[in-house]
Amino acid sequence: MELSIEEQTLVATFRALDEFGKKEMLRHASQQQKMEAAASVNGFAVPSGQCRLERGEERPETAAEPIFTE
Repeated sequence: MELSIEEQTLVATFRALDEFGKKEMLRHASQQQKMEAAASVNGFAVPSGQCRLERGEERPETAAEPIFTE
């Protein structure tokens, strides 16, 4: 298995962490994975490498009229 330079750096940094740091990093990764799984169950699957942005304000004036382009 070949790793990119960025992946190799992440592995080396993780190995350099103390025991508490490793546990904290794994806890955070587990929490992120659970959040992504919950989002995909609700029908809002986020593609890999992307994040979901919250919509700012609702615009009811545009909901009634479709936008047509030529």
